[in-house]
Amino acid sequence: MQYQWITAPFAIISLVFLALALMLLLRKGWFLGWVKGMLGFGCLLLAIMLGLTAINVNAYRPVTKEVTVATISFDKLADQVYKANVVMSSSGTERPFEITGDLWQVDARVIKWKGLLAALGGKPGYKLDRIQGRYYTLEDERSKPRSVYALSDPDLGFDLWAAVDSLSDYSGWFDAEYGSATFLPMADGALFSIQLTQSGLIARPENDRAAIAIRQWE
Repeated sequence: MQYQWITAPFAIISLVFLALALMLLLRKGWFLGWVKGMLGFGCLLLAIMLGLTAINVNAYRPVTKEVTVATISFDKLADQVYKANVVMSSSGTERPFEITGDLWQVDARVIKWKGLLAALGGKPGYKLDRIQGRYYTLEDERSKPRSVYALSDPDLGFDLWAAVDSLSDYSGWFDAEYGSATFLPMADGALFSIQLTQSGLIARPENDRAAIAIRQWE
């Protein structure tokens, strides 16, 4: 179950304003045509904004204590080139990426509900943002190609996380955080899991090859 307690009211109110907008815009014989026309367009814009907000909020997944958000396995293709197979826990879909470098990292966007929204049962929500590669040495980092890939589709109409981040300075109802797992080494046959906790993202080795790669790197 996702954020129906938020998305459902937004969607319902959006439909109400959409119906009101169409009634005002299509009705003939306006007494105050310009005023009603402006009100109709205002209702239409509000309906669109509320609808987009419902869709964008629904793209986030709730966090209950510690949750595994993805698993990542690596196959070596060439020197400092790996195929990363990312399996999304929320959907079970697998996405392959070609990562250049020696290390990898996953980032996520997190929205936390506070005050009344938290009291109503609102749990923090996450949306995986991107996966990227990095080199051991500064020389390679400056001269060799970098790999950065998006792990989720962009929000519709507006950036929900950025909007929450901006509004959080003026409201005590919500907050936005950007979480990143620590850079870890890539290795042929290595398998890692990504957990999201209340304190941020954690990457853990899930097989011997991953554990050996971490020990050799450290």
